[in-house]
Amino acid sequence: MRKTVILSLGLLVLGTPALANMLVNGDFEQPLDVGWTEDVRHAAGNALFERTDTMGQPEPGHAARVYKYLAYHASLMQVVDVPNAYHALEFDGRFRIAGGSSTCWPTAALIVSYLDDADAELGSTMFILRNQFNTWRESDTLHFVDIQVPSVWEHYELDISQEVADHLPGVNALDVRKLKLQLFSYCNGT
Repeated sequence: MRKTVILSLGLLVLGTPALANMLVNGDFEQPLDVGWTEDVRHAAGNALFERTDTMGQPEPGHAARVYKYLAYHASLMQVVDVPNAYHALEFDGRFRIAGGSSTCWPTAALIVSYLDDADAELGSTMFILRNQFNTWRESDTLHFVDIQVPSVWEHYELDISQEVADHLPGVNALDVRKLKLQLFSYCNGT
């Protein structure tokens, strides 16, 4: 059985003009090695990172696609310095997974991690598409936004300070000085 995870994100924009300028190559108009770092952990299978044309879906432009076949993960990430947590994140995304079982469950996510000055992770929000076998659970420092419509381009927004206040009681918003954005493709087994 095929067990694949594909995540395509396009038009990644931090919601204020000042923050949009902080994200390097957030619109993916340049090659992916401009502003973004690849991270792959293999036990089996392969990974693929692509910069593609959105073909007008949802708008003309480019997108990044992260693909992982079998265990474990592939991610495309970037850390952005922010003066505080009072910002918004907007992006268009298409989340897809295929296959899976109780021993090998695929997951596609955009992970927004909140970091302090020393790059210590304070907590995270995951826009996540997963199958019924995924065992990950929320905590006071981890919140899931479950994808309701897989394989379709959708627009997503996140008010960071409101997210921390409403869903992450273990995170002190005053300590947030960086955001780590990860296009994350995961499969826990083979």
